[in-house]
Parts: sequence; C-alpha cells; structure tokens
Amino acid sequence: MQFDTLDYAKRLETAGVPVSQAEAQAKALGDALGRAVAFPGDLITLESNLTLKLSTVETRLETRIDTAKTELRLELGGKIETLKWMFGVLVALNVGILMRLLYIH
Repeated sequence: MQFDTLDYAKRLETAGVPVSQAEAQAKALGDALGRAVAFPGDLITLESNLTLKLSTVETRLETRIDTAKTELRLELGGKIETLKWMFGVLVALNVGILMRLLYIH
C-alpha cells in the first residue's frame, strides 16, 4: 500500500489544519502504516523461515518416532521370545500329561 505523506499533509492544510500539525500527523500516520504493512520481501522471508522451522520440526518428529519404534520392537521382541518359550513348555507339559493319562488306561 502506497501512502503519500506529502499529499496527506496538503489535504489536511486545505481542510484548515495548521501546516506544522498537518506535517506532524502525516509523518505519524506514515510511520504507523510503514510498520503495519508487510512488503512482499517480508512475506517471502517469513515463508522461508516458517518452511525451515517446519522442516526442522518434521525431522525431529521423524527421529523421535523412529526411536520409539525401535525401542518398542526391542521391548516387544524380548516379551514375544519369552511367550514362545512359555507356550512351548505348556505344550510339552500337556503332551506329557496326555501321554501319562493314555498310558494309565
């Protein structure tokens, strides 16, 4: 947005505002608008910064997820191995009991 402070000051003077007050108001409004308006370069810089930060966050999340997956696999792998042994022992005991029952009769 273009803001012409000189034109604004002249319009105020035409409306009856004293010259010094018109110039002061024009400068103040120009300063306020200059800080409030984003220029295309500002937006491009902001977009670049956000893209970089999002990429960094994405990388950190992927790393954390991969670490959690690995830890979970290791923990479950050990538990599954234990369950396999327990199941094998139970099957062997049941087969032994069945053989004993068949042998008695």
